[in-house]
Order: sequence, then C-alpha cells, then structure tokens
Amino acid sequence: MRIFARSIYCMANLTQQFEELENKMAGIIIRLRDYQQINNSLQQQNKELLCRIEAMGNEQENQKKQQQMLSITQTLLQKEDTTEIKKEINRLVREIDYCISYINSK
Repeated sequence: MRIFARSIYCMANLTQQFEELENKMAGIIIRLRDYQQINNSLQQQNKELLCRIEAMGNEQENQKKQQQMLSITQTLLQKEDTTEIKKEINRLVREIDYCISYINSK
C-alpha cells in the first residue's frame, strides 16, 4: 500500500511539474513572438534609415555639383577678357574629355 501511495504521489508531482513546464513554455513562446515583432519593426526602421542616408548622400552630391557649377560660373563672370573666358572653357572641356576617356578605359 505504501508503494502504491508513493507512486500516486510521484505521479501527482510529475503532473504538476509537467503543467508548470507547459506554462513556462507558453510564456516563452509569447515572449518569442513579441521579440520577433520588435525585431521586424527594428529591421523596417533600419531599412528606412538606410534609404534616408542614401537620399541625403545623393542630395549632398547634387549640392556639391551645383556648388562647382556656381563656382565655375562666378569665375567666368569675373573675367572680363573674352580670351580668358575662352581659355577657361577650353580647360574645362579638356578636363571633361579626360574624365570621359578615363571612364571609357574602365
């Protein structure tokens, strides 16, 4: 009879431990889903921020090009002699030709 009572006690204890384990697993699964949602949200934010960085870089490049054009224009406008202006234009054309030949060689 003692062995039977002990077996029943062990079974009840195992059942209780199993239920506790199930509850803990359910909690872990819920936390896992929460963390997956947070991870997905952070990945989306990361993508958006990378796009913004790229856009800002492109904008910066465009502004740099506009600044160069403005500088060239101001340089040309400061020169009163047409010969100086022609020399500057020729220099710019040679520089452009050099860039084109460099790109073509790649």
